[in-house]
Amino acid sequence: MGSFSRVTGGAGAALLAGGTLITASPAQSMASGPRVVRVPCSAAALAASITTANTIPAVLRLRANCTYSITTPTTAATGLPAITGDVTLTGGPGTTIRRDPAAPTIFRILDVAAGGTLRVTRITIANGVTAGLGGGIQNAGTLVLRQTTLTGNRAGNGGAVANNAAATATISRTLLTANTTTGVGGGGLINSSTLTVIDSIISANVAPINGGGVNTQSAGTTRLIQTTLDHNTSGGLGGGLSNLGTTSLDRTLVSANRGSSGGGIASGNTNVTLVRSIVRNNIPDNCNPLNTIPGCVG
Repeated sequence: MGSFSRVTGGAGAALLAGGTLITASPAQSMASGPRVVRVPCSAAALAASITTANTIPAVLRLRANCTYSITTPTTAATGLPAITGDVTLTGGPGTTIRRDPAAPTIFRILDVAAGGTLRVTRITIANGVTAGLGGGIQNAGTLVLRQTTLTGNRAGNGGAVANNAAATATISRTLLTANTTTGVGGGGLINSSTLTVIDSIISANVAPINGGGVNTQSAGTTRLIQTTLDHNTSGGLGGGLSNLGTTSLDRTLVSANRGSSGGGIASGNTNVTLVRSIVRNNIPDNCNPLNTIPGCVG
């Protein structure tokens, strides 16, 4: 049987909208709430819009049926500017932000800095690659994902999303699929703080050691509500879920996952609770260690 592993881890504002610069005084900005900006179908325009949106709360409306394909990253590690302010990205059918397959270097897509807030709705985030944390998104602030897809991302840990210490992430009606890690684990997600996943699917993600779908680290608290973890794979413990912290499952299905042991759930402590949840048909077993997770059989 494998072992559990831990990861160490003044002036007026301006916003770009459809190529037109919109300016606002600080007083106007505070009074009128978040600005709404329509972002042209251009990765450079998106990066410029995020940079200015970091100075004033803004909703950036991305084009439907548009792929914002990033070839040259903003920094060596991240494709788009770090989120340091209050930024909302909203898309529509066919809206994708991705690392271009022809990009000469590896980089994650988005990075939320401590104190920053990012909301993402109706956007696919794809093909981010990093040797560190969070191939799609690394979060050290506040992250809200809704009706979003993260697919084909790869990281050392947290293939799609890494929720770091002191961060908060809320994920709803979202699909995390076909993401991978090369380090400890969390093919879909790795959580070292506060994470809530609601009405979502975490499927077909891969980790070489622990937590093919979700990896809760020792400082992490993870809540899975009305969520499905299926067909995830771990080379070690916890094909669906690996826990070192505190994890609760409410009306959640864990099925058809695979690991060396704890094919469904593996926990290094007794802090996993199941409420009206089903853990079944995982390989080679459903939960490990045996009889330590109330409500889990086999």
